[in-house]
Amino acid sequence: MSDYYGKEYPQAVDAEAWLLGGVLQDPKALGEVSLILRHGAEFYLEKNQAVWNAMLELYKEDNPINVLTVAGILEKDGKLSQVGGKDYVFSLMESVSSAANVDYYANEIRSKYLLRSLISASNQTIRESLDPAATTKEVLQGAEKRIIDLSTDHIKENILFAGDIAKDVLNTLAMRKHGLSGCPTGFMDIDELTNGLQKTDLVILAARPAMGKTAFALNIAANAARLGKTVLFFSLEMDAQQLIMRVLSSMAEIDLGKVRHGKMDSESSKILLAKANELSDIPLYIDDSSEAHALDLRSKCRVFKRKHNDNLDLVVVDYLQMMNIRGNAESRAVGVGENSRMLKVLAKELDVPVLAIAQLNRNVENRPTAGGRPQLSDLRDSGSIEQDADMVWFIHRPLVANPKKKKDDDYEPTEAEKREAYLIVAKHRNGPTAEIRLEFHGENTTFKDAIKYTSATPPGEYNSFSDTYGINTNSN
Repeated sequence: MSDYYGKEYPQAVDAEAWLLGGVLQDPKALGEVSLILRHGAEFYLEKNQAVWNAMLELYKEDNPINVLTVAGILEKDGKLSQVGGKDYVFSLMESVSSAANVDYYANEIRSKYLLRSLISASNQTIRESLDPAATTKEVLQGAEKRIIDLSTDHIKENILFAGDIAKDVLNTLAMRKHGLSGCPTGFMDIDELTNGLQKTDLVILAARPAMGKTAFALNIAANAARLGKTVLFFSLEMDAQQLIMRVLSSMAEIDLGKVRHGKMDSESSKILLAKANELSDIPLYIDDSSEAHALDLRSKCRVFKRKHNDNLDLVVVDYLQMMNIRGNAESRAVGVGENSRMLKVLAKELDVPVLAIAQLNRNVENRPTAGGRPQLSDLRDSGSIEQDADMVWFIHRPLVANPKKKKDDDYEPTEAEKREAYLIVAKHRNGPTAEIRLEFHGENTTFKDAIKYTSATPPGEYNSFSDTYGINTNSN
């Protein structure tokens, strides 16, 4: 970059070398600094940009990061000689003794990059102002947009705390009573089939729109958190307040519409307040960033787990097809496939189950003879989703899946038909497939175990979560 009025552009060349050297010393540091440095352009020197991009490529594929592998990527991209060969990469590693200060270096690099970007934005404003055809309004709007883009062009940690700390007794009770080896879902038949969601597993939860994918995933997240498990829920579609409103409606069993509009009687308000207090004591966290790359999610999970004393029991992603894909991906299918692969890598690396919601394509609606029942070939955008997943679940609600039946003028579904729902376990790498009967209570977006009556259980008195897990869900 040339001088500006005789002065050099802002830069932190030494910090660039020390940061790259720190990552070579301790590759795990890259996950955290990648939340600060989003683009290779943040590096002032082109050769440092090339080295950083090579590191990111290795990190994305979960390959080791060292002098040889970085040099190999640079050579493959035809950039090794441009940076000064393998000797330059080695000199970076030798420039520092550890990765202790990589955060400081990353913030310094980021700061100088933003100042350079501000100069560039100002120059653009000057050029537009000098254009004879320019209007004041257009120039001001352009300048304002560039400044706002600069001020918001960074990863925000939108993880919101939904509880102070888990009650250890709940976790101990649940594990002692059921002996689950994995994270409990709060659904009796699912936990019996899976023994809980297992560490390193990628579970894909898929359905067509309006089947209740988000509701079911949120039910599992809240159930696990109520049993003392630390849950991190990434919502790319709904904001945190909307999600917590659903959780409260489900826990209190109060109509979501009444909760949303505040139209509750005093008794319902008391129950909702009690459930809000209960929610403040469970380890449920929500990140409602509207845009995210798989690399961002992976880095955020790493940082979250480190900050929470290695406590992370379940990651939920809502949903897979809304994740940003690599800009130069050959096709959307390839990009979605890369993201599903990254979620599997995340599960293995952090030793945690990942539950990812996915959309199904329209093929399921074109099989009326099958009653709208989904199958593995209906997974949308990428066949590699099925390959990466350890389990694939489908939500099937016959009344929703059969539009002809719903439209019959003389047809009035029964309450049982409205609530009828199934979880189809279409793939289970380490166990049997199955079809599990559930109930869906649409008024408070809650799935429950299908009611199973016994001689000692009168109709209407069965509460699957409390009875199964020994948790008192009644509010005083």
